[in-house]
Amino acid sequence: MIGVGGVGMAGLALLLKMRGHEVSGCDGHPSARTEWLAGKGITFFGGHSPSHIKGDEEIIVTPAVPANSPELVRARELGLTIRSRGETLANIVSSCNSIAIAGSHGKTTTSSWTARLLIALGERVEWCIGGETGAFPVAGIEGPLDKPSVLIVEADESDGTLALYSATTLVVTNCEYDHPDRFKTPEEYADCYNEARRRAQCVIEAELLPPIDHPKLCEVLKALPAHNMRNARTAVELALRRGHSIDDIANALPEIVTALPDRRFQVVSAPDSPLVIADYAHHPTEMACAISMARKICRGTLRVLFQPHRYSRTKSLLNDFPPALSLGDEIILCPTYAAFEQPTAGGGIEDLYEACRKYGKFKSLKLACSCTEAWASVRGTLEEGDVTLLLGAGDIINITSLLRA
Repeated sequence: MIGVGGVGMAGLALLLKMRGHEVSGCDGHPSARTEWLAGKGITFFGGHSPSHIKGDEEIIVTPAVPANSPELVRARELGLTIRSRGETLANIVSSCNSIAIAGSHGKTTTSSWTARLLIALGERVEWCIGGETGAFPVAGIEGPLDKPSVLIVEADESDGTLALYSATTLVVTNCEYDHPDRFKTPEEYADCYNEARRRAQCVIEAELLPPIDHPKLCEVLKALPAHNMRNARTAVELALRRGHSIDDIANALPEIVTALPDRRFQVVSAPDSPLVIADYAHHPTEMACAISMARKICRGTLRVLFQPHRYSRTKSLLNDFPPALSLGDEIILCPTYAAFEQPTAGGGIEDLYEACRKYGKFKSLKLACSCTEAWASVRGTLEEGDVTLLLGAGDIINITSLLRA
């Protein structure tokens, strides 16, 4: 597995290991996650080298790995089978009793809450999810050994492989245009979901679920922000359809919804300091949710440091970002995080800055040369009651290492 340290690849690596395969992988960035994999019996190689390829493997690669990666070059020379992460996971999901949770937003939270809820209700659950939730890892299996397991996966649409899923149950949390690097039009994006719907045995449309009529469950759900209320309602629906009683679900759910996936509205500041919260949000809809949540707890100035994720998304959704960002008091824009893209005209931070200026509804709008500069410009101005929100799926999270500096 090339790029095995990525969150999606790491989960798949353990899933394959649990299913009896011998698994090895490499990554240019050894981390706590690769140490975790090694502890699970997965051979890990730091860095990239053709010597990692022995000649008798199948190769699984993440989209972030370039075509000229030494391992890929060697694998092609040897004529080895090369598959993407998405293809491999789709094959597993299609071959077993599975729940695939797809959607533009909310799929990590819904997947992790569903897995933890079913485990709490006594089921044997196998899972592969694109994010950690506290001590709940990206993949694993829990529950009574004498019960058949159900596999719960977060089904990623970004590379188009969602269309390969033939899930026992497919959940669609929502479908809002994204990933313009892969889908050139909203219609192409919707077609990917529609193919997954067509192939599934059962489809649950989360946005169409009716309200729950149960006092304790209603109390739990109404205490959540609107988007997480829908995510929790979906987990409840899956549990109900699997035959669990509504009273048992109501007793188990309160503890489940206290844990959000890492980097979802996560407090990263010291206990006695003004609040700094990190959130993975990088689509305008997600950003508006995160800023609105921060507004509810802010008693002073709400600052938003935002790093756009990929030039293609910034360009395609350029005019959707300003309305979301304008919900904050002070906005600082950081340079676009490229991921594996090359700079694209119209998708740079200067383009977003100009779009925000044209929108015109900002109290304070600034442009930074780096995430570090953005943090340096605000750290000395923070006061009690203020909230600083770090938004983005790139390296803006590295600011957290500076919080106590």
